[in-house]
Amino acid sequence: MPRLPVVKFSSRLRPNPSTDLHSDAVIAGVRPASTGLELAWGAALLVAGLVPRLLLAVVLPAQPISDFRGIIDFALALRDKGLTTGGYYWDVFNIGPPLVLSWLLRVWPGSPDDAARLATAAVTGLMPLLPFLLWRGALPLRTRVIAGMLLALWPGQVLFSGVVSQDNWVTVPTVALAALAARAWFVRKGYPVAAGLLYAISVAMRQEMLYALLILVLVAAGLLPSRQARWWRAATVCLLSAALPLLLHAWQRKQATGAFSIGPGHLGYTLVGTVMPGATATGWGDPSSYATSVAPELTRSRYRLFHETLPIALAEVRRRPGFQLARATAAFLRHPITSGGDNLYWSLTAPGVQGDRTRARALKLALAVQGPLTLEAILIQGLFAGALLAGCLRRNVAIISIALAALAKIAIHAALVAVGRFFVPALAMELLVVALGVEQALRMSLQARLGLLTAGVLASATMVIGGGRLTAWVRSHDEVAPQRTYRFTLRSWQHRGSLECTVRTGELQRLGNDMAAIAPVRPPAGCGVVAAADCLLRGGGPAEALALEVLDDYSGVAGPGTVLQRVAIDGTQVAVRDAAADASTDWWSTPLGNVGSDTLVRVRTEALLRCGAGAGIWPTAGLDIQLVRQPEGR
Repeated sequence: MPRLPVVKFSSRLRPNPSTDLHSDAVIAGVRPASTGLELAWGAALLVAGLVPRLLLAVVLPAQPISDFRGIIDFALALRDKGLTTGGYYWDVFNIGPPLVLSWLLRVWPGSPDDAARLATAAVTGLMPLLPFLLWRGALPLRTRVIAGMLLALWPGQVLFSGVVSQDNWVTVPTVALAALAARAWFVRKGYPVAAGLLYAISVAMRQEMLYALLILVLVAAGLLPSRQARWWRAATVCLLSAALPLLLHAWQRKQATGAFSIGPGHLGYTLVGTVMPGATATGWGDPSSYATSVAPELTRSRYRLFHETLPIALAEVRRRPGFQLARATAAFLRHPITSGGDNLYWSLTAPGVQGDRTRARALKLALAVQGPLTLEAILIQGLFAGALLAGCLRRNVAIISIALAALAKIAIHAALVAVGRFFVPALAMELLVVALGVEQALRMSLQARLGLLTAGVLASATMVIGGGRLTAWVRSHDEVAPQRTYRFTLRSWQHRGSLECTVRTGELQRLGNDMAAIAPVRPPAGCGVVAAADCLLRGGGPAEALALEVLDDYSGVAGPGTVLQRVAIDGTQVAVRDAAADASTDWWSTPLGNVGSDTLVRVRTEALLRCGAGAGIWPTAGLDIQLVRQPEGR
C-alpha cells in the first residue's frame, strides 16, 4: 500500500509530539484507506446526509413563509426581470441564496417552492462529505467519518433542512472553509484561492460572516500562523480571490439599489428591535413602531428606516449598558441550546407552514422531538467545551480557530438579534470541533480525558442553569414599555388616500405601509379606553370610496360586552363593535365616504375595556387598523 510522503518541517516550526496532535509521526502515519473502504464510507455518508433530509422534505414539506417566501420571490424576480432588478428584497436579503435559486429555477419545470425546498435539503445533505473529503490525507479515517456522521445525523438541522433560509445555505460553505482551515494546519500548507472563494461565498450568503469567519480564512490560506516563506504572495492571492467576487456582488447591488455594499445594511434597524424597552418578552420588537415615537420622520421612507436607525439603537444601548450586556450574555448562553427546538416553528408548527394533510403529523412530530432536541444541544455544548479545552491545552490551531469562529458567530447574534436559525452555522462548526477533539482526546491519558469530560459537564450546566436564570432576570428587569406618543402614516397601493395618525393611548406594536397594530401599554388597572388612534384622513387624487377596517381578534377570558371597538368621524361615533361577543377573528369595516384631493376627515378609533373584565383580556383589547378601498355594494 503506498505511503504518503513524510511532511518536512523546519526546526523552527516543528511541533512537539508530546503536546501537539500533528507531530511528524502522526502525519506520516495518516495513510489513505483502501479504495473500497473509502467508497463505502463515502456512500454511507451520502445516504445518511441525503435520505432523511429529502424524505422529510417530501413527507412533511415546509411551505415557505415570512422571509423564506421572500427569498423564493427574490429568486423569481432575478430570473424573470434580470440580475440587477430593484425592489424591496435587496433591503432585507443577501444575494447568495436567491441568486443560486434563480439559476435552478431557470431549468426546474415544476413548482418553485418545491424546487427551492428540495435544493436546500439536498445541499445541506451533501455537507457531511466536506470534512470527509477535505481531510483525506490529513486526518485518520475515523476522524473524517466521525465529523461526517455528526453532520449527517444532526437532528436539529435535519428537521430544519427543508426551510429555504439563508442560514441553511451559508452553513455549507462555512463547513467547507472550516474543514479547509483544519486541513491547512495539519498538512502545513495554505490554500489561498480556495480560502478566499469560500469566504466570499459565505459572506454573500450572510454578511456577518465577513467578521465571524475572518480567522478561518487566514488559517486556511496559510497566513495564521504563517507557513510560507513569502506569505505576502499568499495574502495577495487570498485577498484577490475574496475581493473580486465581493466587489462584483457590490456592483450588482449598486446597479439594483444605488448603494455600493455587500449586504442589506439594516444593522441599526435590527438592533433597535432588540434593545428597545419591552423587547425581551418576545426577543425582538418592531423597530418601526419604536421609531415612530422617537424619530417618526424615518418611518416615511423605508430606506431611511433601514439605514438611519443605528444612532437610535446606540442611544438605547448607552442608556442601559448593564442591562444590554446581561441580555446579550443570556442570549449567548441560552440560544445554542434552544436553537433546534426554536427552528421547529419554521419547519413544522408555524401557521401556514404545513398543509391540511400534514399539519397533524407535523405537530405530533414537533411535540415528540422538542425534548430530545434540547438534550442533543446540551450534549453538543458539553462536547464542544471539552474539545475546545483539549485544543487549547495542546495548542491545536485547527480546533481553536474553528471554535473561535463559532463563538464569534454566536456572539454577533447574541448582541444583535438572537433567533434560533441564526445559530445553525455555529453549531455546524462546533460539531467539527467535537470530531477533532475526539481525535485529540484519544491521544491523551485517561485522567486527561476524564478532566475534559468534567469540563464539558460543567460548561453544559452553566449554560442550562446560568443561561436560564439570567434570561429570567433579564425579562423581569426589562422596562415595561412606557406610554409614548407615536406618529405614523398609513397608505395602501389600492388608493391614494392616507391616514396620518397619532397614538397617545396604547402602544404601537406593529407598523406596515397600510396597517398598524395598537395594544394597551400594560395590563390596565381600571377600565375605559386602553388603546386609541386619532387620525387625519387625506385624499390624494380623484374622489374614491374608502373604508377603515378594524380587526376583531378577541381571544380573552371575559364575556360579551367587556371589550368594545369604536370608530368616530369628525367627533361623531359612527360604529361600535362588541369584540368579546364571540371568539372569532375577522375584519369589520366602517365606510369613510368619498375621499378626494380636497378631503380632510378626522377619524378616531379606540378600544374600550369595560369595568370588571378579566385580566386575561388585556393583550387583545387593542386595535389593528387599515385603510382600504370600500368594497362595492356597501
